[in-house]
Amino acid sequence: MKQLTLYIIAGSIMMLTSCNKFLDIKPKDKFIPTTETDYENMLNSGTMVNYGDYFWDLLSDDAYLPEGNPGNLYSVQQVYGKRIYTFNIQPYDLGANDYLWSEGYKRIFYCNTIINNILGSTEGTEAEKKSARAEALLGRAMEHLQLVNVYAQHYDAATAATEPGIPLALIADINAKFTRNTVKEVYDQVISDLNEALPDLPLKHKLTKFRACKAGAYAALARTYLFMGDYVAAQQNSDLALSLQSELADMNQYQVIIPGPFPNVPGSPVGWTNIPDGQLNTETIVARHFLRPFGLGMSVCASPELTALFTSDDARWNLYYANGWPPAPPYNYMTRYGVRIFLRGDYFSNYLNVPEMYLTRAECYARSNNQTAALNDINTLRKNRIAAATYKAFTPADFDNDANKVLQFVLDERRRELAFTGMRIIDLKRLNKEARFQKTYTHVAEGTTYTLAPGSNNYVRQLWPSATVFNADWPLNPE
Repeated sequence: MKQLTLYIIAGSIMMLTSCNKFLDIKPKDKFIPTTETDYENMLNSGTMVNYGDYFWDLLSDDAYLPEGNPGNLYSVQQVYGKRIYTFNIQPYDLGANDYLWSEGYKRIFYCNTIINNILGSTEGTEAEKKSARAEALLGRAMEHLQLVNVYAQHYDAATAATEPGIPLALIADINAKFTRNTVKEVYDQVISDLNEALPDLPLKHKLTKFRACKAGAYAALARTYLFMGDYVAAQQNSDLALSLQSELADMNQYQVIIPGPFPNVPGSPVGWTNIPDGQLNTETIVARHFLRPFGLGMSVCASPELTALFTSDDARWNLYYANGWPPAPPYNYMTRYGVRIFLRGDYFSNYLNVPEMYLTRAECYARSNNQTAALNDINTLRKNRIAAATYKAFTPADFDNDANKVLQFVLDERRRELAFTGMRIIDLKRLNKEARFQKTYTHVAEGTTYTLAPGSNNYVRQLWPSATVFNADWPLNPE
């Protein structure tokens, strides 16, 4: 098990004497924060700039791993990547590190240390302490929301109160005994944390977009309510987020940089862009990166189905994907398989961003049959994605004034925009709740075809064995 460094709390809670058995986080050293600045530095730490698990996207219908040599993308995957791609719910053996779990709970404990203790810290103003605490509340909410969508069935109002979710960690004591809370309890806590955070968050953080702001809480609430199927609340909160931050960048102004920012590094990827880093990007609300900053870049191809959704005048297709890697025979995936390899080389934010808010609001509009408003939001986004010479503003008449067709167009745009950012699996899980959107898809590996059906248990990752081995009372996800 990887040794994890965790800053631990001051005050009456004493801990960190040994490896925690319950969430399996093993700290390497300890630090007792006492001042407001100490807690601020926890928010500024390298631990807090990461989020999510890029391997999870291999489960989706966006992912395709060609096997022909040279350029085989399946054989070079780590064992857990192969297992995720083939719909195995247990990608991690006992002793192997599931980073989404271990790093997610590590960040939660950072957040809990701040939430539970900063108001009693020395130095700093009361407003500064409340603001930092609000950021930690947002961070805790986002981590719990991510974890419950990976390790539990999707939220369903009819079953959420009894469906096993994940352990809710609300205190900064890694030696505490945790239970597996229900899906409803997790979602209720996420919403509570975000609403509690809102009054004390700044409109714009003075340091960096890695720090939170008020629009971030609205954006997180919009995402949460969308996942729950509460489209009225999702629309309200996406609208509030966009009222504070709505600017998009014209992606037609960016270009691929060859040979990239590290020309003297052997194997440095060709296909990097001059799109600003997530923390500098005008479209970022609150920034985070994958643990591997480029996610699945250079490791996966767009599936034939995802490929078919793009047009040649789409800047996302031309900036984030390439025919080959390196861009020369015999690695030309477009020639050999009719797909492109994902080569996103910029340090993009996979957290809370403006485009998602336009897409969320558009979906909510479409579901309430406000077709014009839905398409206005999609047109706003596409105007900054499609080449000016071919850009077209869509109207309901282009879809026969059919609300279902407009909604499908919105969902297709969401898929194009959010591919390989960790969102597609959740979208598949929630859309599978509706008969009209249910789909079965397959992945092929080493001559075997693997099938993922709507509502399958194989959508849900098994709890990390290194944690469950000490928690025999936790119900495991069904095989």
